[in-house]
Amino acid sequence: MLTKQCAKLSKNNRVGVGQPLHPPIELLTLTADNRPWADDFQIQSEVDLDFVIGQKMGHPVGMMRKSSPEFRRRVLAGAISYQLQLSSIDYTLKRYVKPDQYDNEEVSLGDEVSDYLRDSASKLMSELRNLQAQYPSFGVFGAEITLYRVPHSLDVARMLSNRGLLLEVLPILRLCLEMMAWSHTAFYMQDEEEVIALKAPYCISNLKDIYKASGRIYGYLSKYTHWGHVIHGQFLDIKTEQVAVLQASVRYRAMSLALCLAVLDIFVEVVRKLYPGRSDALVTGVYGGPDRNADRKTYRLLSGIAHMTALPDLFEIESFLE
Repeated sequence: MLTKQCAKLSKNNRVGVGQPLHPPIELLTLTADNRPWADDFQIQSEVDLDFVIGQKMGHPVGMMRKSSPEFRRRVLAGAISYQLQLSSIDYTLKRYVKPDQYDNEEVSLGDEVSDYLRDSASKLMSELRNLQAQYPSFGVFGAEITLYRVPHSLDVARMLSNRGLLLEVLPILRLCLEMMAWSHTAFYMQDEEEVIALKAPYCISNLKDIYKASGRIYGYLSKYTHWGHVIHGQFLDIKTEQVAVLQASVRYRAMSLALCLAVLDIFVEVVRKLYPGRSDALVTGVYGGPDRNADRKTYRLLSGIAHMTALPDLFEIESFLE
């Protein structure tokens, strides 16, 4: 996690004990690159296209769910006009699209959870920058750059969850948990060589003082991350005359989003522990209040998923929350 380049940086006194960190650490998405092969690997989308029309027509068009209803209607008219080979999109809009389509759509629980996770990731990044140590030790520097990576990884897990995936989401959430555990341990270490040698899996037990169920959650994620016969039943749909391998399902989406909430819950408590008295804005921004109780939003949403689905898997995930 913490590279030898960072170690060299510290030893050159550009980042180290007693040295102010200016300017603050930034997060980058490199969409422009002057290397000769860069045009062949352009990032395809920098936004979360969480609303898709035309999937059944064979011409899917993605946009953001927060797009205005009028924009959606016009895009739908364009897709329909192409499908029916009509020359006028304006005619198609008036003839085939209801004037109030998309105006009064109710937000589903799954979409509510997804929106909450996405907004939380944004709040976390904003508030983490405010908490950054001005005079970091090597361990604190390593912990902070690692913590900065967690919200993005968690958001990637959310996006894959929305595609109804589970198997692909679990390793990302396990990585998030390992990054938290590593950061929590490295934050209090002074010896640079010890920080460099630190292994994340051995740090998980250190989270128990913050979150008693962290070991159980890590075990749950690890069980499905390492492939074996014991978990085949989770991904097989066995009928009388046919066996099918499940790739995506609504059940998977519910489970994955619930696990994202559980991991987010732990992350908030890790930050609270590392920055006592300074992380109130972050905690309140995510929880909706300062306390870790049954009224916090992570708990209410996860409990809502469990009781709506009434699935044993979801009740087990709910039991991880404290």
